[in-house]
Amino acid sequence: MAFTRYLGWILLPILVWSIGGAWIEGFTKSHFQQDIVLDTTKPSIVHKSDTDSLVKTPLLSPRPSADLFAAVNSNPTHQYNNSLNSTHYMLYHEEQPTQQKYEPYTYGFLTTMARIEGKMKRKKPMAVTFIGGSVTAAYCKEPGIGCWVTPVSEWLMEENPQIQIGNSAIGGITSSTAAQCFDAMVNPSSDLVLIEFSLNDRFISPQQQIEGFEQLLRRLLKLPHQPAVVVVHWWSPVHDCSKSQQLLDSNKLPPGTMPCMQRLWNTTEDHIQRLVVHYNVHSLSFRNKYWPAIDAEEEGFTPDKLFMRDEIHPSGRGVGLLGDLVIDFLQQATRRALGQGFQALPEENTPVPAPLYVSASDDAQASQCSRGGALQDMALYNYGWKWLDGKKPGFQTDEILTSLFLSVPMESSTSDRISVGYLSSYENMGIARITCLGACQCEEFDIDASSTAHASQEHNALIPFQHSGDAKGCILKVDNMNLTNAANEGHRFKVSSVTVADREAARVTL
Repeated sequence: MAFTRYLGWILLPILVWSIGGAWIEGFTKSHFQQDIVLDTTKPSIVHKSDTDSLVKTPLLSPRPSADLFAAVNSNPTHQYNNSLNSTHYMLYHEEQPTQQKYEPYTYGFLTTMARIEGKMKRKKPMAVTFIGGSVTAAYCKEPGIGCWVTPVSEWLMEENPQIQIGNSAIGGITSSTAAQCFDAMVNPSSDLVLIEFSLNDRFISPQQQIEGFEQLLRRLLKLPHQPAVVVVHWWSPVHDCSKSQQLLDSNKLPPGTMPCMQRLWNTTEDHIQRLVVHYNVHSLSFRNKYWPAIDAEEEGFTPDKLFMRDEIHPSGRGVGLLGDLVIDFLQQATRRALGQGFQALPEENTPVPAPLYVSASDDAQASQCSRGGALQDMALYNYGWKWLDGKKPGFQTDEILTSLFLSVPMESSTSDRISVGYLSSYENMGIARITCLGACQCEEFDIDASSTAHASQEHNALIPFQHSGDAKGCILKVDNMNLTNAANEGHRFKVSSVTVADREAARVTL
């Protein structure tokens, strides 16, 4: 009896606590609790710590209702309820992809392809250049997976052993960087140039997209050999948005990121196509070729088969499909040129169409770009910075209050702008301050390398300056500040290139 009474005194509080706790939890849920997520449409609260570091704390708001996602998915409806649709909340514009056929190939000035066919058939010396980001560079690979450049190059060499192949692609760069560093990246004797920037350019502003790509095209078309230009459109389901309901529920959306409303038919690729048509160059589209199979989830065309884990870079199968697509296009284009009776015109500088977006002054302006070894040679003094090779080479520091002094090469007093190429990424990045010293003067300029986009890319900061003496005595000082907007309060900063814009002739160094 004593034991029973003793046991009752022990169990009674536990029973009361359990019943009361359950009642309190239910009352709280029904009266007070609501799910919350980051609302990036509201202003951020900025805390300034004793170390002067800036950390943004987004305000919180109720989770968007299910009606939001229903609206996203309902315009228009899908033929197939596949994993891409349900995972990425795709929003189609204009026509449904299953109702409107988009051609995979755009044929431009076919005389350039007739010239290519003639050199291939006669086994004449010929130069081919590849330009692009990581999809085209040698880094977009897992063990045993090469890039699409490999099968295309092997096919070209089989057809004509006299071909010289040059791959100038660099992971993380955009068409704007390629245009600025054009002479450092493009063989001036190129007969065939293949460009891939549809993916990387999506993370820069629309103005930079269109102007950078147009400048790149114009410089290519002004080369002595009037090369055949082929724009290679790679596509992936990931855009700058959240990828899943699970991520939305986790309250871990980066600032500025919204639920995925992918514009399948209004992407960077479509913006670039306006320039393709205007300049009468060639293009091919992975999206237009394979979307029906992807939409139907045919065997081998699901995301896990086409893409690497990031759903951006091609898998081994994706590489093979893209390579085969490029080879098929080149075969079809040369056959079409011959079938329609196009003759290979003499290599001469035919007039380039008037620019659509680039100003006349920018179009005529040359640039002197220093990256790689040339950038290393610019270093006069550095405190706390180190040079890193690899996929994205450059001077880097993770420490605050460190300084890098760069001697900027200028060959005339007509230079008026400096462009600093820097790594922009979604984590660890800080803020650097640019100061002009010596023979050049500019306002102090802060560069925030932190990005809300889930990508690591080279961006460019344009800094106007004035000469104050000998043009060859300009020094650029880069100070890594005790400031950051990174979510993890990182302070990393990397300088990858320095370009001087010159209204007269310029020399580009490597």
